[in-house]
Amino acid sequence: MPLLGPDEKRELEALVLAALRAHGEAGAGPDLLAAGTCVRLDAAGATLAAAPDPGALATVEVRTLFTALCHLSDGPAGPLPAESLDALAREAAAALAAVVNRYGPD
Repeated sequence: MPLLGPDEKRELEALVLAALRAHGEAGAGPDLLAAGTCVRLDAAGATLAAAPDPGALATVEVRTLFTALCHLSDGPAGPLPAESLDALAREAAAALAAVVNRYGPD
């Protein structure tokens, strides 16, 4: 039985999307497509970090996600368009959930 089922994954996706939108609105913090920028899951929820955190429950580097890879292959890295955030949040939440579910019983 996985630790994070479909309902928890949807909630995690909403948390990741909120973090991505807050990042975009603030105009500060790590560049989403910069090497090392991660979505981190810990006791505080889903947050963005400029580098992986070994103490986090789960971490996924943004540049490893399909949506980010598409923008990187288009040329020089620039800001992700706002319409890409939903897809990026889905992919990040799925990757984070996969990491967390490795901790569960088989």
